[in-house]
Amino acid sequence: MRTSQNLVAVDLGNSSGRVVLGQWNGSTGALREIYRFPNEAKEEDGHVVWDIERIWQEVLKGLRIAAVETGGRAESVGLDSWGAEYLLVDNAGNLIGPAYTLRDPRQVRGMERAFTILPRKRIYEITGIQVMPVNALYGLLAHRQESPGDWEKTRFWLGTPEYFLFRMAGVAVAEYTNAPNSQLVDADSKSWSREICDAFDLTLDRFPPIVPPGTILGSLRAAIGREVGLSNVKVIAPACHDTAAAVAAIPHPHDDLAFISSGTWSLVGTVLRSPLISEPGYAFNISNEGGVGGTIRFLRNVIGLWLLQEALREWKEQRWDASPAGLAAECMDTAMEGPWIEVSDEKTFLAPGNMPARINAQLRAQGFAEETRPAALSAIIFRSLARRYAEVIDALRACSGKQIRRLCIVGGGVKNQALNRLTGLATGLEIIQGPSEATLIGNVAVQISALENSRSLEQIQAIASRLTFLENA
Repeated sequence: MRTSQNLVAVDLGNSSGRVVLGQWNGSTGALREIYRFPNEAKEEDGHVVWDIERIWQEVLKGLRIAAVETGGRAESVGLDSWGAEYLLVDNAGNLIGPAYTLRDPRQVRGMERAFTILPRKRIYEITGIQVMPVNALYGLLAHRQESPGDWEKTRFWLGTPEYFLFRMAGVAVAEYTNAPNSQLVDADSKSWSREICDAFDLTLDRFPPIVPPGTILGSLRAAIGREVGLSNVKVIAPACHDTAAAVAAIPHPHDDLAFISSGTWSLVGTVLRSPLISEPGYAFNISNEGGVGGTIRFLRNVIGLWLLQEALREWKEQRWDASPAGLAAECMDTAMEGPWIEVSDEKTFLAPGNMPARINAQLRAQGFAEETRPAALSAIIFRSLARRYAEVIDALRACSGKQIRRLCIVGGGVKNQALNRLTGLATGLEIIQGPSEATLIGNVAVQISALENSRSLEQIQAIASRLTFLENA
């Protein structure tokens, strides 16, 4: 009988990080959370930044727990996180400058400046990536303008998940499901765009090689292995972008399927076999992001449950007793008819703070009355998201010609039955509820596929369908 393999998956989110232990016997497997830690950006010198060293120490703590749980015997470790951000590393492997978040106000300035150098439409034609201020290209341009010496000292530009993998294995790569979100990758060649780099005076040799999901980078560095109690552990670049990992965990054929990875952001899309860059796609700002098995996630970002999370944060400060689950329960009978806001207005809603006030400003702009009651305001958020989901799915159909009949919802938002119900009403599609822990299931499934050398989309889906996430008691 085959010995069970232990696999460690790390998922970094905007509000928390998690470490999960997976066990796989060759045909079935189970995952359980062994460590969770809070994660929150902070304001520093007028910027919104991450405390990267603190996050790294939390990752190490999770690995120590994994070592105790497994007796020091794990086959591999993989890490995914949010996309569209970057870090700069010098020749000694040290971080250069702050770890800016995609919500930093400089991003908008960087994007506006970029369009004076290379037209917005040309950037989209090259990359096939939706043009948004959150994309790493614009943060990097603003960074260079503000601190020009940082780029000169840089050896490697790294995406956030690849930075942590670099610290684990000492190998610098850009993983294919994450790299295109930088808006620096040529969609057709799947390589760094020389035209974009030349236009913005970005030296190509600072960008590491782009590798497919499931690439084994080597072993965990010996010093780290000794520190955490793990040895002979392979470090794998899974689907490093958390949305790509979540989509990899969908156990259904994609021929007539759309998906929503529902969380802080909602990623609304469908899976294609090759990039589709067109005039309608540009007009609706649809993204061609890397997927597992050489596929494309043809999608549009929607601001998502960030709206509710920020409102809850303010209500908590005001000592109002409200919770996501409680508000969703109160909104179960919400009708599609009623007040709504334009959630596509990312400039209005992207930054943290004062969310109820900003929502009410939008309500006034739309000709609706202001709303202060948490449940009623939550209903407006859910209705508005469902409206936007329907708009995006209509655009996906129009651009791709794909017949979409079913909609699979994955991620933490799948538990929000009020939003799911409204989404079904708005789209007219059959709603399939996928795993709420899709990102971690996809992370582990890609690790297993790498170890078994079976990396097609269908093979990864088959593995994911045989993984069960065990809820902690």
